[in-house]
Amino acid sequence: MDMFLQNIDLIAVKKIDEIAKEKNISSQEFLKVGLKRREVLREIKDYDKGRKEKS
Repeated sequence: MDMFLQNIDLIAVKKIDEIAKEKNISSQEFLKVGLKRREVLREIKDYDKGRKEKS
């Protein structure tokens, strides 16, 4: 799926580009990995919350 972002702060775009360049990946790949990581962390948090509620 393609996503198109609009109205992104130019400073943020520049920082994303710099970090991606340091990691030798494209900005698109950097953002894709970041979104995947965020989703995994959310799932872990939800799982832990569910375990605490059952205790």
